Amino acid sequence: MADAATMTIKAVILPDEIQATLKDLTFSYTPADANDKWFYSLALIRHDSSGNLIGSGGYLSNSAGVLSASEPESVVSTDKVKFLFIKNTGTTDGSSTTDESVMLVFDGSTVAYSSTNAVEIGAGESWFVKLPNTTVADLNAISADSNGSSAGEGSVQCIVAAILDDVSE
Repeated sequence: MADAATMTIKAVILPDEIQATLKDLTFSYTPADANDKWFYSLALIRHDSSGNLIGSGGYLSNSAGVLSASEPESVVSTDKVKFLFIKNTGTTDGSSTTDESVMLVFDGSTVAYSSTNAVEIGAGESWFVKLPNTTVADLNAISADSNGSSAGEGSVQCIVAAILDDVSE
């Protein structure tokens, strides 16, 4: 399907002495129906308070990946996240560099730099996942120092691309 999310990955794993390279690993998510819609944003992840990763906004249209000419359908907190891709740009605004990480939770809890249930996405790193029953309201993020060692000192700009099940349709 043309609207699917696909990735091809090369992974180098294990210690140097027994290192293995896995090539052409594939990952994909194909939308289940017309209610699975793309969302995209340049999100600013704050350092002073935990907040929703996917805030207010509209879905992309199905043509050329742009917002529809008419008022786009709004994303709501109960929409389900089926596929999620995040790229920590390693910047605060697209040009000023930062080494801050992004901490992300999937259970609706308030995330802190020391959250044990959080995923950490370091500066310059990308991360993706399929999520069957996580809602937009369940995804919360905050910036933090690398390895969750302390609270972040600044915000982080991230590329967020997702396929959401528009439950209002």
